[in-house]
Amino acid sequence: MTFPRKIGLILILVAVAAAWSYESGLSLPSLRWFYSFHAEPGAYQPGDWHYTQERYIGHAFAGVIGLIGLLMIALGGSFHWNPLTLRRLTRFRSMGRGWLAFRIFAFLLLLAALDQTLVGRRALAVKYNGQWLFPAFQQRTYTEEFFGGKEDQEADYRALAKRLKDENKGDTAIMPPIPWDPVLDSDELQKRPLVERDGKVYYPGGKELFNGYALQYWPKAQNIKLRDARFRGGQLQGPATLFDGKGDFAGKQTWSEGKLVETSVEDSGPPAVEQTWVQLLYKPAPPVFAERHFLGTDSNGWDIVAQLFGGFQVIVKAAFFYFLLVYGAGITIGCLQGYLGGKFDLILERLVEIISNIPFLLVVMIITANIGRDNIDLMTIIVIFAAFSWIGISAYLRTATYKEKARDYAAAARVQGAGTLRVIFRHILPNAISTIVTLLPFTFSGLTISLTALDYLGFGLPDSYPSWGRVLEDGISNLSSPWIVASVFATLVSVLLLITFIGEAIREAFDPKKFTTYQ
Repeated sequence: MTFPRKIGLILILVAVAAAWSYESGLSLPSLRWFYSFHAEPGAYQPGDWHYTQERYIGHAFAGVIGLIGLLMIALGGSFHWNPLTLRRLTRFRSMGRGWLAFRIFAFLLLLAALDQTLVGRRALAVKYNGQWLFPAFQQRTYTEEFFGGKEDQEADYRALAKRLKDENKGDTAIMPPIPWDPVLDSDELQKRPLVERDGKVYYPGGKELFNGYALQYWPKAQNIKLRDARFRGGQLQGPATLFDGKGDFAGKQTWSEGKLVETSVEDSGPPAVEQTWVQLLYKPAPPVFAERHFLGTDSNGWDIVAQLFGGFQVIVKAAFFYFLLVYGAGITIGCLQGYLGGKFDLILERLVEIISNIPFLLVVMIITANIGRDNIDLMTIIVIFAAFSWIGISAYLRTATYKEKARDYAAAARVQGAGTLRVIFRHILPNAISTIVTLLPFTFSGLTISLTALDYLGFGLPDSYPSWGRVLEDGISNLSSPWIVASVFATLVSVLLLITFIGEAIREAFDPKKFTTYQ
């Protein structure tokens, strides 16, 4: 089976699997993206108008992908790799920095495709009363009542996992490595266990003495305080409060440099099991590994890692549709302009000049103001971007087609009876495509910067979508919490550097001055 036919078969299988999983009530990693034009895939129930819209738009896109696969199978039988293309690919693989960057970026795409298996607040699997459930991979919502609670709302699987572990009845809940949704999922209060050694209390890691306010909890009721106190230089200092097993006030103490000075009740220390001192962290909170906030939280209490992961998914998903629209329109229009010329080219060039002089940011602001930022979805942004971005691609192809159509191989194809579309897309385009291939990585970089900039300025996607720009804006507004801006800045720079290295390698490998092909 030829390469295009293999790709076509994969596309058909993906389209069928996406439609089947959605209709079966499943929410499978990446396949649910076909139905995720709203911020949260599967957020609506049958009978809801939004559900109908989500369903049919998703089926339409799955059908388009399947149709592309069928065309590749039908037309890919005579495909053979051009020897010059193989030489270009070999040259690309020989470029150490670019090839390494490509493999790292491919690994990042694989992580993004794993979707909710890595990041999400729904449990991957729950064993409850001998029954195994898989909430993260189902559209169905399980309530607190289903798991023995009192609330008629979706279960808090993080709390459920802790409860089942404490009950020790054989039930369990397996959470993703990052058990937080990218947005709208806030841990109001975080607890960071401190380290106690040689009579002094240290920050996690045990190197820096703790200063501040800390608590201890009762062993069998981790939500009920045992005592609270203040520390200076790792030692108890100042007033402390004691509580009974019900969380009610039991007495007061006064400490000085770790020594008890005054007490209103006899304190025999923590009962039964020695309890760890815990520091309470309010949003924005620094990294807390015990709570799996590996890069901390922002001012909303949202996990930074989850937002960076979700933001990368949004960019990848946007890039897929953006490339289809921009390169599809740009290549077609540019080739037709260059090949047909005359009035057709003249009229389109005037249209290009008009569109080029329209201020892009102003258009986005007007649309956002009229539609409302909360009503804008990803496809709206992509369509706006594509409406202005195809011009650059068409300009490259127009120039290249003007040059290539005058060559002997194009004249020979016309003499043999080849039609306009065959001459353009079968003979001219392969010789002009090298320039377009080199633009792909830089187009991705441009899209990433544009989405981030718009969200940073407040004219992009609503808060229901994860966004690097919004995290960056939050970090700039909270410079006293440096982990926010440092995390998103490092991520953005790293991704752009990877894309730049890949682009440089592709440009060198596909340099038309080194390789040329005529048919």
